[in-house]
Amino acid sequence: MSESNPTPMTEDGVVTAVDYIESQKELEKEARELMPYDPNECTYEQGELRQPLFACLTCSAQNDNEPIGVCYSCSIQCHLQHELVELFTKRSFECDCGTTRMKQTPDGACKLRRKGKPEKKERKLSNVSTSSNSGAHLELPAEDVPSESNRYNQNYHGKFCGCEQLYNPLEETGHMIQCYFGFTCGEDWYHDRCIMGVKSVGTNKTVERLKSENLLDKLPSPGVDANDQSKQLKVVPKKEEDEEEDLLEKLKYFPKLEKFDEFICWKCVDQFKDVFEELDSKFPGVIMTKLPRFDGIMTVDDWYNKREESLQPKTKKIKTENGSPSSSGPSYSIFLGNDFRYKLLDDYESLDHDSKLYKFLCNNSYLFKDDPIFKPPEDESEDGWSTTDMGTAEALHSLPRDRAIESVQAYDKIRSKLREFFKPFAQQGKIVTEDEVRNFFGHIDDKAQDSQP
Repeated sequence: MSESNPTPMTEDGVVTAVDYIESQKELEKEARELMPYDPNECTYEQGELRQPLFACLTCSAQNDNEPIGVCYSCSIQCHLQHELVELFTKRSFECDCGTTRMKQTPDGACKLRRKGKPEKKERKLSNVSTSSNSGAHLELPAEDVPSESNRYNQNYHGKFCGCEQLYNPLEETGHMIQCYFGFTCGEDWYHDRCIMGVKSVGTNKTVERLKSENLLDKLPSPGVDANDQSKQLKVVPKKEEDEEEDLLEKLKYFPKLEKFDEFICWKCVDQFKDVFEELDSKFPGVIMTKLPRFDGIMTVDDWYNKREESLQPKTKKIKTENGSPSSSGPSYSIFLGNDFRYKLLDDYESLDHDSKLYKFLCNNSYLFKDDPIFKPPEDESEDGWSTTDMGTAEALHSLPRDRAIESVQAYDKIRSKLREFFKPFAQQGKIVTEDEVRNFFGHIDDKAQDSQP
């Protein structure tokens, strides 16, 4: 998510009407780019879909930490004020919003399903909130039947990767890649370094240099609050060329992103190792590379040494109980080549139909056949929409019917008058002063008092 642009101000700390309007347009443009789809239809009634999902941590906490995933539309219309984690796409998932997984959530019924499909979809919620449907809001419990086939993993609690860390986009470095298969891991996301098992992002050379540096020089001055200096305690390279070297060297054995199409994690490979070994032998080039993973290594140099050691021929192979040589070795992830689908589609029928590989490919045909992602229709309304309007509508739903109607009418009037007030300033490029704003609201108060009986 890109950073929001603050409203530009002059040196005197005031903002022109033109600048204010332009800044609002930029914010709405950013919101539309992040949420470009029409959010007026829940996917629950469509059943299992491969679709964009969001984990609602707020509803989960209200329901004994039950994992809860909601569709794109419900994330906006029903869970706007909640703590959400974007999961991107998951297969065969049915929206949990309004189901008994949320039975302890106050007013937990899906707002979209209970009001029915609108005749004319509008995103501008301040307009639709004046209708009789939204005015007659009733608190309803979540009573719909949840899917019995939804699969959940740690992602629905905000944790990702084998390191099981909470995802923080402001602190993440490197890349995170989603497991394409997901049979074992639930289509989890992984740090590139964790795929290799590397704990540090540098090389042995970098680590030794950091060990030799006097880190006392990086501590705050005596008397300075340590909390205020916490961000400054991060160790950074002394020179730009050192930083560039670290970026290039930190994962130099990791495949370049443009060289492969999909990634399958070591957890999923381990469960079907013999199948993937057969896949590699029957269809050369489908698996672009196998990347071993080693536990307890600190740097990419350690990883390289471990890999070289694992490739050395063994003088004696360990025998299994049935007398055959053991094929056990380090766990590894696989990276599928850019044209792997075409190769499998063309030739998989030539396999022995009784083989494990053929049965595996038939049972998991989404790996190489068409596997579309459901996306809501794009919003084509010309009026645009506002998250502020959504927040207002959410607040109004908590009011009694008569007060909600009065509040909606007052909100629409004040917004209309504000636009009229700003219009001449915007046309002339004039600065709006504090006194003028006070006079505007004072004039509205006087009118309101005069209109009272």
